[in-house]
Amino acid sequence: MDASGSGVVDRLRQPEYTGENRCTPCTAVNVTIGVALGAAVAVAVDPVVGAAATGLSLAAIWLRGYLVPGTPELTKRYLPESVLRLFGKAPPAAGVESGASAAIGTPTDEADPSGESAEGVAVDPQSYLLAADALVETDDGSDLTYAPWFASAWRSELETARETADGPAVARLADVPPDDEPRLSVEERGNAVVAAVDGERVGHWVSRPAFLADAAADRVLRASDDEWTDLPQAARSEVLGGLRLFVEECPACGAEVTLSEEVVASCCTARDVVVGRCDGCEARVFELEPAALDGVE
Repeated sequence: MDASGSGVVDRLRQPEYTGENRCTPCTAVNVTIGVALGAAVAVAVDPVVGAAATGLSLAAIWLRGYLVPGTPELTKRYLPESVLRLFGKAPPAAGVESGASAAIGTPTDEADPSGESAEGVAVDPQSYLLAADALVETDDGSDLTYAPWFASAWRSELETARETADGPAVARLADVPPDDEPRLSVEERGNAVVAAVDGERVGHWVSRPAFLADAAADRVLRASDDEWTDLPQAARSEVLGGLRLFVEECPACGAEVTLSEEVVASCCTARDVVVGRCDGCEARVFELEPAALDGVE
């Protein structure tokens, strides 16, 4: 393709709806519409014209992510939750988003109501952290907070995490095999931190402060808890995500972390969440389904 043709393609392409941002339900809806349109043209006009219409429709979907304007809103409104769930797009069960949300290709943004990790190991983050003495009750017994020793060790590890390369921490958090570490890449995309091996995503954090919090906490627990490394990666991720609920100061800038209610919208869903956000740099440290607050002391 010459430069002019490439320029036209680039102008038509919508990267926010294609590539790794492509929405499977929206694509499925549009492909169905495109094929039906092509079939109708083939019957009403000519099979060759119908095939051409189908080809143009599929090309538009490939370039732009959709054929019909407003597809995300149509998908959100008319596709039942059972269909969205097949594509991993249904509103998540009540829970906290976890740390390395795509470790070895398995999303763990949704907390499993059964308390089981992706590997089938049951883990309750709060119970685990209480047993590890990382969390303790506040003086009035109304809430939980970091144990003094853990808070001190965590802050010390935060300083190290801020000053060192991200790769080794990601490799530990996502269980990247040593042979794959040379091909591990870590980059910031928007506010998020994304890690990949040979282009395959192995880790995702909602913000750099969230990543730093998990990296520091992981180092502390590895040094203090003999059972920590025996947990599967997904279970450790759930525990780290639960631990982040009790962060009071931003791991990146040190400003206060406060709670607010926000609406998180994707192309197919919109849901209310409680967000822990830094008052200084405005980064999200965690987000939580409101119903899950009933389980947080």
